[in-house]
Amino acid sequence: MAAVHSRTPAEGNPPPVFGRASGDARAASRPAWLSTAALQPSDEPQRIADLRGFGLLDTEPDEDLDRLVQLATVLCGTPLGALTLVDSHRQWYKSRVGLPVQQVPRDKSFCAHAIRDPDRVLEIPDVAKLGWADPQPWGPKGPTLGFYAGVPLRTREGSAIGTLCVMDGVPRRLTDSQRDGLAKLARAISSHLVLRRQLRIATETDRLTGLPNWFHFEAEFDHHKPDRGMVCFVRLKTINQIGSAHGFRVADALIRQTADRLRVFGDRGAFLGRIKRGLFILFFPQARPDEFARRQAPELAGSLGQPYAVNGLSLVCPVTLGFASFPDDGGTLDEVVNAADTALQVAIEREQPMAFFDRSVDNVLSTHFRLEPQLRLALERSEFVNHYQPKVELATGRIVGVEALVRWMDPQRGLVSPGEFVPALETTGLIGAVAQKIMERAIDDWRGWRDAGLPAPRIAVNVAAAQLRHDDFVPALQRALAALDGDPSAIGIEITESILIGNMERAIEVLRQVRALGVPVAIDDFGTGYSSLAYIVTLPIDELKIDRAFVMKITSDPAYEGIVRTCVALARGLHLSVVAEGVETAAQAAALRALGCEQAQGFFYSPPVPADQLARLLEAGPFRS
Repeated sequence: MAAVHSRTPAEGNPPPVFGRASGDARAASRPAWLSTAALQPSDEPQRIADLRGFGLLDTEPDEDLDRLVQLATVLCGTPLGALTLVDSHRQWYKSRVGLPVQQVPRDKSFCAHAIRDPDRVLEIPDVAKLGWADPQPWGPKGPTLGFYAGVPLRTREGSAIGTLCVMDGVPRRLTDSQRDGLAKLARAISSHLVLRRQLRIATETDRLTGLPNWFHFEAEFDHHKPDRGMVCFVRLKTINQIGSAHGFRVADALIRQTADRLRVFGDRGAFLGRIKRGLFILFFPQARPDEFARRQAPELAGSLGQPYAVNGLSLVCPVTLGFASFPDDGGTLDEVVNAADTALQVAIEREQPMAFFDRSVDNVLSTHFRLEPQLRLALERSEFVNHYQPKVELATGRIVGVEALVRWMDPQRGLVSPGEFVPALETTGLIGAVAQKIMERAIDDWRGWRDAGLPAPRIAVNVAAAQLRHDDFVPALQRALAALDGDPSAIGIEITESILIGNMERAIEVLRQVRALGVPVAIDDFGTGYSSLAYIVTLPIDELKIDRAFVMKITSDPAYEGIVRTCVALARGLHLSVVAEGVETAAQAAALRALGCEQAQGFFYSPPVPADQLARLLEAGPFRS
């Protein structure tokens, strides 16, 4: 052991160098402490975690580090040099000079022993004198190793993650100035790596949760190059409301707890990321859609659905999940993430807890979003116009109300059917802005009819689900009524049963506020929804509109006549007005009148018409029975 420099670990410790001898005799004489387990520092798990945290393993060459390694070889006058990283079972060269391979097994690594004492330079003047060391650790075609000197790269309290080392093919020793210069270079590299890690954490890590941000998530995906898996978006549904009710610190604490719950899946191999305040992304490598839907998806939803304990509060924050399969739903990360986002938007729109990407739905949604720029331009140019269809009192033939229906007057195409653009307005979130314009124009038209001395009927305006969910809906209605000095006799609203199902409690509260303004509420398409009889007695409404599907067959099928009779009786029992939609013949009108229905609406009386044509119908007086 005289070949080992005096600045190696103190006498009495195991010999501070090792290699691999060739031949049975050398193998037999190899000390037992040379096993991989014996070479591990006492804090090996923490050291490996520290190494992985730098994100250097298996990365592309780095010009700055390459230059520092070259400087080390020039300083020490050696033909070989490297910046090594000692992983669990290998030594990997981040930068190298004169070495033919990128890595060697850890049990052939001198650096693996150097890191056991991170405060000293390990120098082996003559490798051959060890007796058992392999002089060609890089293979028979590689250079012969005669000399080694390595300085540990210490990046925290504890062991080092690797070394800055220089080597030669012949025995030799470093001068004191060379050894001191090599140690200073190693310290400079350690500081450089720590600063780079801090910069990477600052730019690639979410400060609130410590999870990777989108850029880090993307880099992880690109680095691992998975061949398949599942992408998941996690949206905290009520995080903004929780912040408003309890303060942003409580909301932040809940977000951090959500991140902790997601880390459980990260420990099992999923990639994690936080996109923005209440939105997370996960990628489950190798997961397949069917198995994922049976196991991981319900487990994820169940974990996130448990109450959160924050500052003595027990809070529940519902989540919405969107899933997509890679590469089935997208061949690149961008494509599959877009697919997962589409699934998330579908789940939000349908008010479902989760949704998997559906290409047929995506095709429809893509069409809607391709139409979005035209719709926005149409909104700016006031191309959306109101048409009005009369509601006729069956007993007298008088027009007692009208329904406002949106139409798109496209300069190139003319009048566009609502079926072509209304779903796109809902998908793209434009429905609220368009609906507000419809209401404002309806009030202007109503005032115009009144000022012309006509019996201006109440105008019913349809309300979409997105509007009912929006906090500004009732204030917007108040602003619209302000144009009439608060007189509510001009406006009513109509909603469908399907809108109510998603959040019945929220809908009831909003409708109560609407009625408190004196604005009546009608249920449209009654009888086709899921909650007709179960909830109708609790809803704050004034009018039922019987769906056209029942009216169409009222004169030809006794079963449909019975349905209409039941609806009319129900409305009477609840003291509600009742309107039959889709009346197209005199026979249907007569049958409805005989059943006690109060009002009718349909092409038998008039199709939806512009405001000026509706004025002429008002001037003409009652329809004949």
